[in-house]
Amino acid sequence: MDKISAASAMEWSIQLDKALRSNNPARAAEAILQTGQRLELWGREPEATKAVLSIFGLVPGEDRLFANTILLRLADAFRFGDKKIRLSVVRIFLTNIRCDKSNKHRNQKRRTFPNSRVYNHEELLRRVKVVLDTGDVESRAMALVLFGCWADFAKDSAEIRYLVLSSMVSSDNLEVKASLFAASRFCELTDDFASVVLEMLANMMAAQETPEAARLAGVSVFT
Repeated sequence: MDKISAASAMEWSIQLDKALRSNNPARAAEAILQTGQRLELWGREPEATKAVLSIFGLVPGEDRLFANTILLRLADAFRFGDKKIRLSVVRIFLTNIRCDKSNKHRNQKRRTFPNSRVYNHEELLRRVKVVLDTGDVESRAMALVLFGCWADFAKDSAEIRYLVLSSMVSSDNLEVKASLFAASRFCELTDDFASVVLEMLANMMAAQETPEAARLAGVSVFT
C-alpha cells in the first residue's frame, strides 16, 4: 500500500516549523507553498479508516492532531509574518478553492483542509482576526480573503460575519473588494447572510460615491 499523507504529516509539520523559524524569509515562503501542495494532496485522499491508520502505526485521531498542528503553524505564520509570508499563506488556500466549476469537483474541494479534518476552527479564526484588528490595509484585506477561503466554518461565527459586513463599507477599496470576496463565499452557504449582503449591495450600487472598482467587485458577488 502506498504511504498515505497522514503518515507523513508529522514530518511535514516539523519541516514547516524549521523553515518558519529560520532567518531566511524566502525559505519560509517556499515551505508554506510546499505545505499547501501537500495539504491539497491530503485533502483529495479519503478519510483513513482505523485499519489503514494502524498499518502506518497511527491511532485514530492522530491524523487530525497533525493537521491541527500544521494549520495552526500556518495561522501563526500569517499572524506574525511579513507581507510576503502572509501572501504565501493566503495563496495556498486560494489555490484550494480555484478549481473546476463543476459541482462534483467543487464538492470534492469542500472536503479539503481545513474544513473537514481539524478540530479547533475557532483558534484559526482568532489568530487571523488579530491581523484584521491590527494590520494595515493590505494585511486586513488578506485576512478577509482568508475568511472567505475558510467560509465553510467562518460563516458560523457571528463575529466574523459582522467583520465581513462592516468591511464592505470601508473607505478603502482594497478592503472592500476583499470583504466582497469573503461575502460571496459566505453567500454560497448561508441564505440569511445572503439576504443581508443583497440589501447592502443594492445600496452600494445606488450610492454615487461608490468607486467603480467596488461596483465591479460587487457585481461579481451576484454570480
